[in-house]
Amino acid sequence: MDLELDGRSALITGSTAGIGYAIARGLAAEVEEEFFRVFRPTTLIGRFASAVEVANLAVYLCGAGASATSGAAMRVDGGVVNQIM
Repeated sequence: MDLELDGRSALITGSTAGIGYAIARGLAAEVEEEFFRVFRPTTLIGRFASAVEVANLAVYLCGAGASATSGAAMRVDGGVVNQIM
């Protein structure tokens, strides 16, 4: 979906259903693709983490399985490879 919006803003109303929703999803997909191509080209999953993936980390951290995890900064970032050896 190439709407040539470079340098412009788009306001999409009625984006919860129908054509407004389809346009909003298409634009969001374009923005996400561009973000990872330009700013995060080394990410392993190549997309934003879902709410479920973030919740899964929270469940793990609150459970007994994380009893030996302390003082660590936990990130849900999909992994990043800066170089391959």
